[in-house]
Amino acid sequence: MCANKISSAEYDYDLLELQNSSIAIADENLKITWYNKDFKKNCRANRIKGASLNSVFGINLPPDFDKNSSDKSLVIPLPDSRINVILTPIPVSKRNHSNTFFIELIPVIDQQQDKLGKDFLERNIRFQNELQNILTLLVKEDSLNPISEEILLRCIPLTGSDFGFIVFQENNEIKSFLYVDDNNHIKNRSEVEKSIIYNSSFINKWLDINRRPLLALNQYNNIGYGLTQVVNCESLCISPCYFENKLWAKLILGKKSGNYSSIEINNLEQFSILLSFAISNIKTRELNTALESRLLQAQKLETIGKLSSGMAHDFSNLLSGIFGSVNLLRNRVPESENVIRLIDNIETCSIRARDLTKGLLSFGKPTAKRKELVLPNVLLEELSKVIQQTFPHNIIFEQNFENKLYNILGNATEVYQILLNLCVNAKEAIDGKGKIMLSGKNVTIDDDNIRNYPLLERGNYVLFSVTDNGSGIPEENITRIFDPYFSTKQKDTGSGLGLYVTYGIIKAHNGFVDVTSSKDKGTTFDVYLPAYEPQKTDKTLAANKIIMLADDEEMLSELLAELLELNGYNVVRVTSGKEVLKVLTEEIKVDLLIIDYNMPEMNGIECITEIRKLKFDMPIILSSGSLKVDEIDIGKYDIKSKLTKPYDFETMLSTIQKLI
Repeated sequence: MCANKISSAEYDYDLLELQNSSIAIADENLKITWYNKDFKKNCRANRIKGASLNSVFGINLPPDFDKNSSDKSLVIPLPDSRINVILTPIPVSKRNHSNTFFIELIPVIDQQQDKLGKDFLERNIRFQNELQNILTLLVKEDSLNPISEEILLRCIPLTGSDFGFIVFQENNEIKSFLYVDDNNHIKNRSEVEKSIIYNSSFINKWLDINRRPLLALNQYNNIGYGLTQVVNCESLCISPCYFENKLWAKLILGKKSGNYSSIEINNLEQFSILLSFAISNIKTRELNTALESRLLQAQKLETIGKLSSGMAHDFSNLLSGIFGSVNLLRNRVPESENVIRLIDNIETCSIRARDLTKGLLSFGKPTAKRKELVLPNVLLEELSKVIQQTFPHNIIFEQNFENKLYNILGNATEVYQILLNLCVNAKEAIDGKGKIMLSGKNVTIDDDNIRNYPLLERGNYVLFSVTDNGSGIPEENITRIFDPYFSTKQKDTGSGLGLYVTYGIIKAHNGFVDVTSSKDKGTTFDVYLPAYEPQKTDKTLAANKIIMLADDEEMLSELLAELLELNGYNVVRVTSGKEVLKVLTEEIKVDLLIIDYNMPEMNGIECITEIRKLKFDMPIILSSGSLKVDEIDIGKYDIKSKLTKPYDFETMLSTIQKLI
């Protein structure tokens, strides 16, 4: 790929690995230090890394080639082969303290090797330069549109195209279009976009199956005939932009006349790979910014909450004195109507002040969040990707996760925040260079090993560990690192709330954190979170019980159904009141109904009224996140219990067991 000017940036080996070319890097002694898979396929030697060009290919450099001063590419034909070895020096730079070499294997395309080989080499070097310019822009640019437009501007002339455009999408839904069409070949963009959207599903399926560009020709039997007719061109080349097995965009080039050669299609593929990396890079930056913003906001709210809570306690003490004085006044002053009215006013205002104080107290406590099944393996994989893409490349990041970690009942965002905080803390501890290890494993604490975990209860836990090889934490600071506002960083770089917030989340999940640190050896944070243990119920009884779950909020309904099924119940899910009545009248015996208050067409109370009219007497639990439910007389509708969202699953399961 990037033969020329590659010294100005670090090698992006992930990007080089994805190229459809045979590529290698050699040191100043022309010994190979890195190679991609395609390079290995075209080599004759068993050992490649550390081997010289002579031992790998049986070739010698010309006597006049000075590897220490040459700045031009050298083309060497392989003996008994139709392959050329292109050797390009990479000059000394700040990162590259000695000459190294970029090696690429290029097949000879035609018998007229001398002329076409030279033309191909010139085109290839031009192509390499364009790719390198795009790579440089990737580092500098924060917005996707300028990068995408630059990619189009550079790949259109290199592929002999007349115009080009990019179709951006997410989750198979088209989001936007970006055009480069200086000569206005595309007369009606709205019609083109309608055709792209109409054919999007078919094109996506074709690209998913074949994983290569789709060549659409203006020929009746060609699969792209309709699209070329709308665009009014002879050929279109549609190249997919995949990243992490997900289609993010389609890079589409067109020719008014003529077809695309294999070299032009290959060039387009390389630009598609760059666009994929650009999209991933920008999205990673946006995600990182959002995470930082969310973390900062959470820390600020936590601080305000603590201050509010402290003030509220002081006000509560003052209000207690006022209430006490009001009671004494009622007993000591004459029963004058005016005096009693004034005392009543004082008491009324005091009650309002007390209610406001309760609000401040609740603000100082963690907000009630919906509990859900957290899948640690999925969460760790997501976090690892973000860390690998956002942390400096000179930090070695390692991961070690057991395949099937226990599930956790809690808040996935907060567990993610715990681990992200600890990893960011580790990054700062090693000062930008060193090693970070993120691991996860299952731990069972029982009678045999409880002595090793004196602060934990018996049971199953998921152990998350974040280890760094930094300078360590001084012994005198170990007991203070979770205190609010404690920080050893400079004042303008740290608030001292990161580990404090982390500690609060761990405690809210009934977990435990342990810290071990050695001077100049590093630090390990071990976080123990209890595994989700379904309540022990009589599965033989539960297996015969059918619970109908009526809720139009799909995500919550799926989660609740999964938890109930884990506890041995059979679950029937519906999304409206009419579906409830339909299921009941189809003679499916339901042992318990959990129904949401807010549903389309017929709300929960209206549905329950109809159920009772039909003489169905199963226990009913009414759920809602609305305050209106508190005002409902549940006895009037023969409702056995109410549930408020977000659910407390343990309480809900206990209620269900009592009712059935």
